[in-house]
Amino acid sequence: MSSLPQETNGWFRFNQFLAESASIKLVVIGFIILLMLIPLTLMKDLMYERNNRHQSAIEEVSATWGGSQTITGLFITIPFFEKAPATTGNAVVLPVKSQATFLPDDLKIEAKIELGERMRGIYKVPIYTTKVTIEGAFLHPDFSDLKEVGQVNWEEAQVHLGLSDLRGLEDLMVLTWGDTVLTMSPGVKSDLVQEGVSSRIPLSEAPATEKIRFKIDFSFRGSQGIFFMPLGRETTVHLSGNWEHPSFQGAFLPASHHEKNGSFTADWKVLYLNRNYPQAFTGYPNSFDESRFGMSVYIPISDYQKNQRAAKYAVLIIALTFMVFFFVQILNKVRIHGIQFILVGLALCLFYVMLLSFTEHIGFNGAYLLSTAMTVGLVSLYISAIFKNRRLSLLNCLFMIFVYLFVFVIIQLEHYALLVGSIGLFIVLAVAMYLSRNITWG
Repeated sequence: MSSLPQETNGWFRFNQFLAESASIKLVVIGFIILLMLIPLTLMKDLMYERNNRHQSAIEEVSATWGGSQTITGLFITIPFFEKAPATTGNAVVLPVKSQATFLPDDLKIEAKIELGERMRGIYKVPIYTTKVTIEGAFLHPDFSDLKEVGQVNWEEAQVHLGLSDLRGLEDLMVLTWGDTVLTMSPGVKSDLVQEGVSSRIPLSEAPATEKIRFKIDFSFRGSQGIFFMPLGRETTVHLSGNWEHPSFQGAFLPASHHEKNGSFTADWKVLYLNRNYPQAFTGYPNSFDESRFGMSVYIPISDYQKNQRAAKYAVLIIALTFMVFFFVQILNKVRIHGIQFILVGLALCLFYVMLLSFTEHIGFNGAYLLSTAMTVGLVSLYISAIFKNRRLSLLNCLFMIFVYLFVFVIIQLEHYALLVGSIGLFIVLAVAMYLSRNITWG
């Protein structure tokens, strides 16, 4: 008759051990945190999907407005026939037609870029318009440095200007060539560029005594970036525009640049010695593309990048919130059921879905503030019913506000995020160690 009370007492003691053991509570909390990785993974997939839609919107606008633009030119091409090799007997060898390319002696480019935005659905796409002036001079083409040159077709000489996306052109292009005014026509006959404009030019076999000067003005539209090729023996580029965060890229950085009041200026000077191809050549130089330089329309941290960075701290926020609940359970003898942990965890996961959806309409900062207010308010009201202690509920609310504010600051920082984050986590760990110093881990 005594066995039943002993089993009952044993089962009661086991349940009491599960309810009071700090180690068991910690294991359960860890399991729930791992369980929260499932909705967090789904949420991150949603972020990547929305970001891909944004990229598709950029590509659609670029396809109609104009994409990333690269200015190549001006340069001259002249067809010629190669010297026929020596033959014996009655063999007939037909001459091979080839093409020589000549680059300018000096090249000056001045571009003023004006940036704006276009909407594609709910997505904002940065675009720009640019006014460009190109001037410089050519020496008379000299074939002496080229090998196996036979007859030269001077009457077929052309000058070319490469532009990577002709859809962005806004004006008819008129070239001042010495004392002659030439109208540029679409299409190029050169291996250097795929798209561009060109014109026949008056050249003769007799070398000119003076340089042939040229100048051309035009406007075009583009997006994503603007780049230049340093074709001159000395190439200088002056670029200015209304963009706060220009990202200079390519083979050469500007010799000087200034950023002030949402605008910038940048100047390049590139010598032909700085690149790996000569002023006159045939065919396509192997390292030609490697000499490109310019600026991309850079957004330091886009709204979607901020969402993705915020999502990286999701597990941290859930873990810190659950850590507070754990210490409240242990130090204040408040019992929190596992289901209540799960509900709070789902509310913290829902924060990122709201953040993403609000961001697409009101921007990241406003979305973060609104999502934080909704999440902290919901969790605080729920916890106040569990704790039944106004002081503990208020401390939990303040802690959550601090955590979300801390993550927000880290997201905004571009260069010091790792430093601030590591210091913050060190402080949190120190506080956790202090609070747990007298806990019996039974």
